[in-house]
Amino acid sequence: MAGLLASGIIKWTANKLSSLVSPQIVSSSSDEQSASFRDLRDLQRTMARIQRTLDAMDEHNIRDEAERLRLWELQQFAYDAQDAIDEYRYELLRRRMEDQSNQRQSSRSRKRKRKGDKKEPEPSPIKVPVPDDLAARVRKILERFNEITKAWDDLRLDESDAPIREEAYDIKISTAPHVGDFDIVGREEDKENIIEILLSNEAAQANMSVVSIVGMGGLGKTTLAQMVYNDERISRYFQLKGWVDVSEDHFDVKAIARKIIMSFTRNPCDIEDMGNLQNMITAQVQDMKFFLVLDNVWNVKKEIWDALLSLLVGAQLGMILLTTRDETISKMIGTMPSYDLSFLTSEESWQLFKQMAFGFIDQHMDQQFEGFGRKIVGKCGGLPLAIKAIGSSLRGETNEETWKDVSESDQWGLPAEEDRVLPALKLSYDRMPVQLKRCFVFLSLLPKGYYFWKEDMINLWMCLGLLKQYCTGRHENIGRMYFDDLIQRAMIQRAESDEKLECFVTHDLIHDLAHFVSGGDFLRINTQYLHETIGNFRYLSLVVSSSDHTDVALNSVMIPGGIRILKVVNARDNRRCSSKLFSSSINVKIPTETWQNLKQLRALDFSHTALAQVPDSIGELKLLRYLSFFQTRITTIPESISDLYNLRVLDARTDSLRELPQGIKKLVNLRHLNLDLWSPLCMPCGIGGLKRLQTLPRFSIGSGGWHSNVAELHHLVNIHGELCITGLRRVINVDDAQTANLVSKNQLQILRLDWSDGVCPNNCSHPSSQNDVATPDPEHEEEIFESLWPHKNIEELEVVNYSGYKYPSWFGASTFMQLAKIILCQQSCKFLPPLGELPSLCILSMECMTGVEHVRQEFRGNITTKAFPALEELEFQEILKWVEWSQVGQDDFPSLRLLKIKDSHELRYLPQELSSSLTKLVIKDCSKLASLPAIPNLTTLVLKSKINEQILNDLHFPHLRSLKVLLSRSIKHLLLDNQNHPLLEVLVISVCPRLHSIMGLSSLGSLKFLKIHRCPYLQQPSDKPLSTQLQRLTITKCPLLADWLEVQISHQQCQLHESKDAWYEEQQALDELNDASEDEQREEFGLLYEDENGEDSDEQDHEQSEDEEIQYGSDDSSEEDE
Repeated sequence: MAGLLASGIIKWTANKLSSLVSPQIVSSSSDEQSASFRDLRDLQRTMARIQRTLDAMDEHNIRDEAERLRLWELQQFAYDAQDAIDEYRYELLRRRMEDQSNQRQSSRSRKRKRKGDKKEPEPSPIKVPVPDDLAARVRKILERFNEITKAWDDLRLDESDAPIREEAYDIKISTAPHVGDFDIVGREEDKENIIEILLSNEAAQANMSVVSIVGMGGLGKTTLAQMVYNDERISRYFQLKGWVDVSEDHFDVKAIARKIIMSFTRNPCDIEDMGNLQNMITAQVQDMKFFLVLDNVWNVKKEIWDALLSLLVGAQLGMILLTTRDETISKMIGTMPSYDLSFLTSEESWQLFKQMAFGFIDQHMDQQFEGFGRKIVGKCGGLPLAIKAIGSSLRGETNEETWKDVSESDQWGLPAEEDRVLPALKLSYDRMPVQLKRCFVFLSLLPKGYYFWKEDMINLWMCLGLLKQYCTGRHENIGRMYFDDLIQRAMIQRAESDEKLECFVTHDLIHDLAHFVSGGDFLRINTQYLHETIGNFRYLSLVVSSSDHTDVALNSVMIPGGIRILKVVNARDNRRCSSKLFSSSINVKIPTETWQNLKQLRALDFSHTALAQVPDSIGELKLLRYLSFFQTRITTIPESISDLYNLRVLDARTDSLRELPQGIKKLVNLRHLNLDLWSPLCMPCGIGGLKRLQTLPRFSIGSGGWHSNVAELHHLVNIHGELCITGLRRVINVDDAQTANLVSKNQLQILRLDWSDGVCPNNCSHPSSQNDVATPDPEHEEEIFESLWPHKNIEELEVVNYSGYKYPSWFGASTFMQLAKIILCQQSCKFLPPLGELPSLCILSMECMTGVEHVRQEFRGNITTKAFPALEELEFQEILKWVEWSQVGQDDFPSLRLLKIKDSHELRYLPQELSSSLTKLVIKDCSKLASLPAIPNLTTLVLKSKINEQILNDLHFPHLRSLKVLLSRSIKHLLLDNQNHPLLEVLVISVCPRLHSIMGLSSLGSLKFLKIHRCPYLQQPSDKPLSTQLQRLTITKCPLLADWLEVQISHQQCQLHESKDAWYEEQQALDELNDASEDEQREEFGLLYEDENGEDSDEQDHEQSEDEEIQYGSDDSSEEDE
């Protein structure tokens, strides 16, 4: 692999040389400079010849040490040659930047032709002297190569020095769902068996149980554990779930304890003291049923395991499921028999292979193909990972000879000690295109089990020049095709994370393969073993995985010269794609003298560390292309970064950063500038000159000459994905908004327009000439908004803090065919915009619309057919003056399924024509709304906080299945009738401190689940028995209902029982109600506090002492919310 990587480097460098050093330049230079240019030309020809040699040497497995040494020397030659050429290219670019510095000042011409994302133009052949030190290095490189050829008498280079073109990379990406979506073959019975064990009476009677899934690598232990973990029966039975990837590192109790806390709480944990960790875990599991998966357990001693279990005491029920390859671990720590995972049967293996090789198409197979295929499957030995990898590598292959070659390959017979990786995986790797191999090897820099983002890996490939080899199209798109191909080949798999982010991971055996083929240039080392010089490596990742080793001090002795990647990897935390779960307690220290050894760096990554200051010497890293400060603690970036003309990616997503350096405008090759969306940030003028920018999630507008102006967006026509423009109230000239030309940005998907003024931090070191805060000017803001017309391809639009009285003419136009989501917040308009014509609008949310009093015909627009044809979710929140909603067409909202109306205290009327498709309605704090329209298919109703009691007593929804009333001090009496609610199955009444009576409970013939929580004054309902369908009854903190509960239990002894299946079914219905935010949960406690300390506090004192839960049918009393 290293030979292929060096070959790619040579190919790229030789082509660059060809364009940089033309014969005309050589002939027109001085004698000394001509000699230097001729050396560069000789270097180009030599590299072209070496490339063929490297390709040929990598085509077979080299076992001779002499050949290995030769290959290594040629690789080092390739690296040094590329460094020299890149430095000359930097010199050309620097000179060009100096020559054009005056011209850049006037580069805002609006008539200049705009360019799309075309191939990066090379510097034109201009006469720039080769620096003396660089010329000397080139001669030294050539001399060394001559020494190599003399020392190796049998070294025969290809005589041709013509450029070599690789075979076209025919990417065959399947249109079927990704590998993770394929049916999992042969493991459904295993899943049921394990769930049966976990939910068995034997497990329930034990305070703590440990079950192990045991099997060799690649057998599917983690996949099976995920199937169990995600099963709804497990989710219903256990109140707390967690997943910890232990990995093969030392079994560190402190590190695992932190991961458990983060997995349980979904919050970061920086606690280092073991006593505090124990207290926090104990508080989490106290009186709870918890389920914990410990995945990939390797090394553990009994006393260390006992120490971990001691942290989990106090739980009502604890169930630990661990996966391991080591049966001795299972026998040592398991409390129940281990589950030995078997290999797939021959038929299961064949079904999985067909699925991977042919997708979901059950096409007729030629008998010859099937013969070869079954032979290949037989050699995989029933191992799912091997079958997936080799099957995926043959997808789309129609050459019978290829199938035959794979089935008869000598790789199948290699002993493990010679190959060290599964033959099927090595064969799959061998079948990769060379371009894909070069990208795949960089996965070896990540720790096993490490979660990563797709775009981060693609950007790294791009910055290393791996996406340029004779490919056409945008480099990032090529990288995505490569990445998707690796997924399809089972080399990368999608991973589950704690946030709604798409994360990826490699299987341990795939990771072993990447390490095996990476060669001697790649090193991944744990910092706890970083004590001395680490050798002559080119690509280095420093992994911090232990709680006891949080300082990363890199001195010049440790770091070798010529290193190309330096990546500090925070591997301490679980669910690594969830940025909020990372702790930033890793202290990185790089002495000044160490930077001298980093001058050949192409990529430098400090993500998720406590790095707080960046030295000025970072500007000396002239070849740097990738720089990440993601989630660090830096507040500023030094101005010296302006010298990094080669920089392609700058990731500055950290909420501590207060301003960008003014010299950032010189980074003309910058393609991705990642910034935190919400923290105060000053942006200097000149960003608009970065015409290659494709990622700019945020653009902050300021006042005065130093800060950015909205007009600078004019030239940024290549912006992709998301753009949030803040500080629009600072725009003085309407012409500037028009110049921004948002309509030209056809690759923008998400646009956020924020008029708020607080875009710069209070301690801004560049105050504007206007020290006064920009005040709203409605008419001016209307003109600005009219000028910010986006491209028709926009998919999401958010408008915040807009003070205009009307919306622009383009707002809601049917030409926005792809607009699917709109959020309006803090608006002053008197009328809602006409959005009914948008054909793809699915989600619409409006909050704090201070001027709206009526919602009428203007909202649906002038459409003559169905308005809002695709809208599924509609939310109104905090529209304080809103009185009525009317003039809805009979056929409007044909797809609406969820309607939320919150904090609209003056609202009195809703339209009677609400769509028959509506199934869920949430009403909160609408005290003057006295009735609800007839909604024929409504199945779920949530009424919360200040609700008119008349609504409850007039309900008539024949299909209503779930009703929830909570956090209401206004409800005193509740009338229910089976005639109005014949299908009502779930009834939850929670925190209604003034509720005195519920009438009609016994008439609800379909009622299956009843929960009443914190209703201290509620009197006993009728003693008549509840529905015979009742399966779960929960009474919590309702002291006056104790006797009534006993009567109901006596009536329902036959019906009320521990029916798990029934409970799961009804719990699913409850989950449909459960979408409360943390603020709303805090609201409950605030309401309780008011009641317990208000006018009725004396009367409640004795009642609140009744603090136990009274229930029958289940012992789970988890609080649901809307």
